[in-house]
Amino acid sequence: MINLVVALPAEARPLIAHYRLTDKTTMGAFRLYRRADMSLIISGPGKIAAAAATALLAGQNTSGEQAVWLNIGIAGHATHATGVSLLAHRITDHATGKSWYPPRLFDLETASASLITVDVAENSYHQDAAYDMEASGYYAVAGRFSTAELVQCFKVVSDNREQSTATVTAERCAQLLTETLHEIDQLLGALAALAQDCNSWHAAPAGLERLSSQWHFTVSQQHQLAELARRWKVLMPDRPLWLGELDSKKNAAGVLLCLQQHLDSLAPGLPQAAHVPRV
Repeated sequence: MINLVVALPAEARPLIAHYRLTDKTTMGAFRLYRRADMSLIISGPGKIAAAAATALLAGQNTSGEQAVWLNIGIAGHATHATGVSLLAHRITDHATGKSWYPPRLFDLETASASLITVDVAENSYHQDAAYDMEASGYYAVAGRFSTAELVQCFKVVSDNREQSTATVTAERCAQLLTETLHEIDQLLGALAALAQDCNSWHAAPAGLERLSSQWHFTVSQQHQLAELARRWKVLMPDRPLWLGELDSKKNAAGVLLCLQQHLDSLAPGLPQAAHVPRV
């Protein structure tokens, strides 16, 4: 799933049209647009609104998989020309001084920049950084629901020392986003591929459900089974989690011991899993 968080309707319009998001709903103060694999929420301006919208959107994801998160919008910058697109490598909340550092595990043409979230529109541009009003609220929440590599902020410069925020109209905002749709496409493609790899790695191996349904595992034994399943996936990623000798096991303890002994025999030099009592 791809989750897009934008502050303004003018920022959203090009994205809604480009990605054909037709399922529109209203949830409290927020407007939500969807298709099967993508959702977009319009938060309104400000970091508190962005945090609330992000939390609401996160609550819609019931799959349990790692999702892509992207905050898209306009930002001011002291030196960059308008229309330049930037990917945040540091997000700082101006009021609290707290910073976050989104990892970048992909190679794209989009430049990176520090991004400072302020409570009122910035017109002085004291630092060589981009300025917005939403990113810190969004990132603090989205980072709780997905791995950091999949949570990013994409900004387009709309104002600078030569062109103040007074020049930014809704039409200009929509134009700036429209002109960077190809970069957004590339970024979302890279993030979607990364999410697929991440979810594939974390997915339970085939056969785990069969084991769980055939024997009764206590809570403690479920944790042991999950650890053994992770080891199995590392050592035998293409094989279902099953051994023929499991058919003769009468209880969960016997199953766990059998699996552990088999995995230990495959990688005797690696650290062992938590001890499974003998039966």
